[in-house]
Amino acid sequence: MEKFPELKEKVRAVIFCGGYGTRMWPMSRRDLPKQFQPILGDKSFFQKTISRVKKGFKPEDIYFSTSQEQVKFVKSQASGVPTKNIIAEPERRDTLGAVAFATAFLDHHFPNSLMAVFWGADHIVRKEKKLIKMMQLAARVAQTKGVLVKVDAKPTYPSTVNGWIKTGDVVEKIDGYRVYEFLEHVEKPNLELAKKFFASNKYYINVGYFVWRTSAMLGFYKKHAPECYSHIEKIKKAMGTKQEKRVLKDEYHQIEKISIDYGLFEKLPSGTQLVIPADFGWYDSGTWGLLYEAL
Repeated sequence: MEKFPELKEKVRAVIFCGGYGTRMWPMSRRDLPKQFQPILGDKSFFQKTISRVKKGFKPEDIYFSTSQEQVKFVKSQASGVPTKNIIAEPERRDTLGAVAFATAFLDHHFPNSLMAVFWGADHIVRKEKKLIKMMQLAARVAQTKGVLVKVDAKPTYPSTVNGWIKTGDVVEKIDGYRVYEFLEHVEKPNLELAKKFFASNKYYINVGYFVWRTSAMLGFYKKHAPECYSHIEKIKKAMGTKQEKRVLKDEYHQIEKISIDYGLFEKLPSGTQLVIPADFGWYDSGTWGLLYEAL
């Protein structure tokens, strides 16, 4: 088994907090999406995510991916984090474009750097310090491997609203945690498939927590989502120039409106990712039913 060195590079966290929360309408709405509302307690899901991420990252190293129309919510609720760290999409094109744009943004400012991905719209995490520890371990793996390193959770029921990750053999160990080879991503299976996955010990739930090197992720886009990459490449080349706003608006509008799960992750073959499963008290609360179960 390979021994991974201590983390020697800075890791920058990106919180993805765009979207309208359509699965929780009519409470969640376009002018005030669920992630910015205090549904549980006096803080919003977004504010709780920031507090969680701050347990392992300095405010200046935390970035936000959101739509231009939601920047006002980020600014009002993300106290202590620089507004220049907001990565604003000119329009919503779903997560395939959002993740590509955020990755290209960091790679432009910090070439070939490590990026930790957190979803901040509707997650409940009971063991926050454990999650941060797992992300730090994932960063140590990503530091030496040119792959996406996932931190995923064991399923508690046969979910048809999440992505499922099929794993293979244990290929490494880090601080006592097993690192599995990635075999396949299946997004939102039907109930029959979900029951089969749940009965197997080879599957985990894709919870949306990753660490990757920006250049490696852009390389996967180039190979497996080339149309999206062609637009992102033009946007990245225009960053820092007088043409930046125009190119961003023109090119981003042409990106296919599709989730990254279908647009990229389901296309990635074995060898492109590694999986570190862990119990950190994760629950998806993105619908009223899921919220009820989580509580």
